[in-house]
Amino acid sequence: MKKVLPILSLALILFACKKSNKTEVQPEEKKYNVSFTVADFNQEVVTLGKTSSKVSAIGDTLKNHSDNLYYYVYNSAGSLVNTINQVSTSATYGTVSDKLPSGNYTVYLAATKGSAGVINVNESNNAAIYPGGGYWNDTFYKKVTFTVGTTDLTQSVRLDRVVGGAEVTLTDVIPSNAYKITILVQNDANTIRLSTGSWEVGVTKTKDFILAAGDKGQANKKFFTHIANTTSSVTLNIRCYDSNNGLIAEKIVNNVNVFKNKKTLLTGSLFNNATNPSAGFTVTVNPIWDVSGTTITF
Repeated sequence: MKKVLPILSLALILFACKKSNKTEVQPEEKKYNVSFTVADFNQEVVTLGKTSSKVSAIGDTLKNHSDNLYYYVYNSAGSLVNTINQVSTSATYGTVSDKLPSGNYTVYLAATKGSAGVINVNESNNAAIYPGGGYWNDTFYKKVTFTVGTTDLTQSVRLDRVVGGAEVTLTDVIPSNAYKITILVQNDANTIRLSTGSWEVGVTKTKDFILAAGDKGQANKKFFTHIANTTSSVTLNIRCYDSNNGLIAEKIVNNVNVFKNKKTLLTGSLFNNATNPSAGFTVTVNPIWDVSGTTITF
């Protein structure tokens, strides 16, 4: 019996060592359902092309104003937790569902007509979106801070329009050899920083309008472009080209101010004074996308 005890003791020691070498599995941190529903936009947001002062809460949905919805969520340390991109063809467009552990978070929501890109997405303070094309489309944005406790969270969010717009009316007749109208917006914004909602300006955005056969020979033709720089003045360079990209006429309008959720109207002649690019345009600021405003002549 004495010979058996040392062998048994050694076996117990080996078993204990083997057991201690096993990796202990940590329990997974519990996560809670988090859902954001984007409502029909802020009641002060006015639809482009409408003359009413407010958007109807019934039937004026997210799909009428945007093609993409972007969701970026960061934890309290500023680290990216998750990103979601929804397209308007999705059956759940406008409702973003996520799972997050308890804690404090910041979420950035942006909706755009057309596509947008994002830079520095891993950095909460430097993440920014930019237009997918060479010019801005309708863009809405909201920053939301929230806390996930020990229950699921559902929150409704209204996005604000963060761009303005310029509508150019050419009072003279468009010539028969015209192929396209181009509007270059100088000193426009390149990106919108998500952490502050502020624009970083200093670039030129260009939008082309290919003319239809019915446009030629017509006067008072309107051309609209969104402008993101709503903090300082921009310069609009309005050009007309033929089908060989030859310049037919050009007009430069300086010191144009554009404001968030407002439309600036520019009215004037492009072709009758083509030899004088700096000839004046009438500039009208419309605060609610309607026909009222103050007129300034340059």
